[in-house]
Amino acid sequence: MKNKTNLKTINWIIFIIVVLTAIITAIITIYDLYNTPAFGEAAQSRVEFRWGTLHMIISIAILILSIFLAIGWKRLFPFNVPIAIILVGFCYLLFFLTFTVGWVAIQGMLGFFIAFLVGGILLISYSISFLIHYRKTTNKS
Repeated sequence: MKNKTNLKTINWIIFIIVVLTAIITAIITIYDLYNTPAFGEAAQSRVEFRWGTLHMIISIAILILSIFLAIGWKRLFPFNVPIAIILVGFCYLLFFLTFTVGWVAIQGMLGFFIAFLVGGILLISYSISFLIHYRKTTNKS
């Protein structure tokens, strides 16, 4: 039982760090875009609402994955939070693709990549941990 509480603590600390980082970087970026005078080359990156097919596809993917995650939340433990971190990355990407134009949208892609990397590392480390634990328990009998 102690291992389960440790995994929960690790999961939620990492999740909170990822979400806070996403919120802070998004606020700073939007603030900078609003307060930077746009002349010439600097006008390439700006705040502007866009909605198209790509945005709809990403939104539907986020919705479907969120529903499946909510249904299997307890059964997926400890893999539930790493999957949620990857979904946060998708939301971050969608935010930047929807509300920004220009090179600044790459920040959304970079944020998604980092969230995917963090979630993937957690998924792999938990899988290896469970595999080692499984092998230890089966070799004793």
